[in-house]
Amino acid sequence: MDLLISHACPSCGGPVEIQEADRLTSCVFCDVQNYMVNDGLLRYVLPDQVPEHIARENIVYFPYLRFKGNMFTCQGLELDTKVLDTTHRGLETELLPLSLGLRPQAMKVALVNKSHTGLFLRRKDTAVKILQRASLVEDTISELNEQTLNHRAFIGESVSCIYLPLYIENGMVYEGVLGRKLGRAESWLTDKQSTVRYQKEWEPSYLATICPQCGASMQGERDSLIMNCYNCDSCWAEKNGKFVPVPYTLLPAEKQESIQLPFWRISVETTGINMRTFADFLTATNQPVVVNWKHEEQNLEFWVPAMKLRPKIFLKLAKSATLSQLTFSDGEKKLQKPLFPVTLPLKEAVQALKSIVAATTVNKKDIMPQLPTLTFEIKSTSLVLLPFEDTGHDLIQEHSSLAVAASVVQFGRKL
Repeated sequence: MDLLISHACPSCGGPVEIQEADRLTSCVFCDVQNYMVNDGLLRYVLPDQVPEHIARENIVYFPYLRFKGNMFTCQGLELDTKVLDTTHRGLETELLPLSLGLRPQAMKVALVNKSHTGLFLRRKDTAVKILQRASLVEDTISELNEQTLNHRAFIGESVSCIYLPLYIENGMVYEGVLGRKLGRAESWLTDKQSTVRYQKEWEPSYLATICPQCGASMQGERDSLIMNCYNCDSCWAEKNGKFVPVPYTLLPAEKQESIQLPFWRISVETTGINMRTFADFLTATNQPVVVNWKHEEQNLEFWVPAMKLRPKIFLKLAKSATLSQLTFSDGEKKLQKPLFPVTLPLKEAVQALKSIVAATTVNKKDIMPQLPTLTFEIKSTSLVLLPFEDTGHDLIQEHSSLAVAASVVQFGRKL
């Protein structure tokens, strides 16, 4: 479930509401679109009802780290997938619960800004630690926890910090959201070395959605990671605070009801498991096909969905697209509506490659134990837009046997 976030329009200062996955913000007051640049950990604050006689600069904001994403675990000869959405406190204390539960999703949170004049507690747990903790929790309840861990990956994840407002009165600590008494103040609440005031760099920056190549206005959905310019047929992604071109090809749709779904096309060479060509991949994963000269001449490429999906559907679609790559033509550099938004960044698609190998292999006894030594050298990457016919219930790829439920694709935007 996404967070509902309120913040000020970077152009006019008017109130804007966005969801957690949103990158493109649109203001109803100035009618300006801006692309949010996330340089690091996004910080949110839960709404408070702190009494008026408590000075705002004396509010203490307690950090919780939130993780949301898909976890892929290759353990023994099994590939397990899970969707995680969890929060964990950033400091050890008996005063506060281990997790915020559903409160962040049930309330409208705000991006940390200069109006939050209180003290922010420094968290001791890093994003890496919370991922490890989430893994340990899942291992405890998993039937696979006694088997050898060959690989684990977190795909489509978002890590943020959510602050719970607290205040102190007569030596007692109160929760600022509901005003509940928590207990006597502990030393970490009054230690100035463990707190910091608002920092300007905590707030995200924004880019104007103007095409760097032709100056036209670019288009995209609210959660798009790629902006499209239909004037000069170009695609752009944010990198280091500016838009950079994204190489792409589009396979023209033959039917009017078609929609273009995005895939990352990743050409690789491997070590650990020798796979230099598509033929090597088919042989290594023991596919029931007769390897021919076309397979031998085809470089090894993975076709990974460039959109968030439930983990099992994500692997199924990646597996099918990768095995069907010879059926796709080279396409052309021309944008054609409607385009489904790119919601999965390239770097996370690369992180999924081992899991795709594990999902594709037929003889898991040969491949799964070799996953720890398997590495990928990226040779080239590009975005491919494949036409899928919208039949009302399913989306069916026009040139291959790929198919996915339309509702599943739309639901992926909420992950």
